[in-house]
Amino acid sequence: MHALSLAASLLPLLGLASAIVTPTSPDATTVVKQGDQITALWTADPTGTWKNVGIQLMTGDNLDMIALETLATGIDGTTTTSFSAAAPAVSPNAAIYFLQFTNGGDMTNVTWTTRFTIAGADGSSTQPTNSTVYSGTTVAWGTGVLLDSNSTAAVSGVTSASASASAAASTGLTIYTSLSSTAAAAAVVSGSASVSASASASASKTSASAATSSKSSAGRVAVSGLGALLAGVLGVAML
Repeated sequence: MHALSLAASLLPLLGLASAIVTPTSPDATTVVKQGDQITALWTADPTGTWKNVGIQLMTGDNLDMIALETLATGIDGTTTTSFSAAAPAVSPNAAIYFLQFTNGGDMTNVTWTTRFTIAGADGSSTQPTNSTVYSGTTVAWGTGVLLDSNSTAAVSGVTSASASASAAASTGLTIYTSLSSTAAAAAVVSGSASVSASASASASKTSASAATSSKSSAGRVAVSGLGALLAGVLGVAML
């Protein structure tokens, strides 16, 4: 009876979860050389809600995502289904980067692509330096940084969203801002995952998503806002 009551209480949220674009590319097989175009593909939001889509280049662990650069803003996700932007110079060159999609900066309904590779100008890349097991699936990841014109680590001032301890405690969803170059460098060295106080003792992006792309990639990070809310409560890891 209790389980039925819980399910019934969540039914109104299902409509919200469908109001989202569904990323289909890049995927785990994608390799983009720095300077070449990263082509983002997605299925349009059929509800007419996602009219102000923002796309950010991300890196980091599932539990500690870091925004590196904003690639696009103001896209009408109800009619447009693709966007291309030049891949920046990053370090390391590895399959540790992914795209984040939001609508008008709303961090309660977010979706991501799978991790993909940004390679060097010569096509070279290395293996991810870290891996974490989520729900029996090993997810390879790493923390990358942008390289400025002097080839020193730097991270743009793009903000993924402001971190809110109270929101994290109530929903289980932790939101991070992009790091300064000093903090980013420290993140590369430590590789630690910073999570909210309420979730710090728990080992589980959390997969938070009604993953709409294929589940074949271990590095899948696409989730919906409903998935993000549920994952924070149920402790389900992101695939």
